Amino acid sequence: MQNLRDKLLKAGLVTEKQAKEAERGQKKPAGTVKQKQEAVSEEEQQRRQAFAQREAELAEERRKEAAKKAEARQQSERAHRLRQLVEASRVREAPGDVHFHFVKRSGKIGRLAVSAETARLLESGAAAVVEDPGNPEHAVVPGEAAKRIYEVDKQAVRF
Repeated sequence: MQNLRDKLLKAGLVTEKQAKEAERGQKKPAGTVKQKQEAVSEEEQQRRQAFAQREAELAEERRKEAAKKAEARQQSERAHRLRQLVEASRVREAPGDVHFHFVKRSGKIGRLAVSAETARLLESGAAAVVEDPGNPEHAVVPGEAAKRIYEVDKQAVRF
């Protein structure tokens, strides 16, 4: 069996010199294998960098989500503790004749109907008006209880 080069030489279509040059041109330079490996390793490095960057972004998102959950849990615990403090120390009395005005968190003016004695306690600072979590109404508590409530949530004490 003759190969194509031999057949072309025999037919006189190419010279010996042309055949040798063509043969040399067919051989691949030795550097191309290394270049391919470098190209592959470069692509691999880029993929790994992209993967590492994506993992870092995901880790940051997870960290933020965990921080949000922790903050929500703390807020819930504060609200629960505040609710317990208000319920334990609320001044329980029937609505009185005196209307006591205070500023709500929203900036609006709130009004409580209290007895004359409770109004004097509020004016002297021996009692305080606080927000009652989970209840649209506000509560009147003694001054010591208001201090404990202030430690839990500073904005809950309204007067």
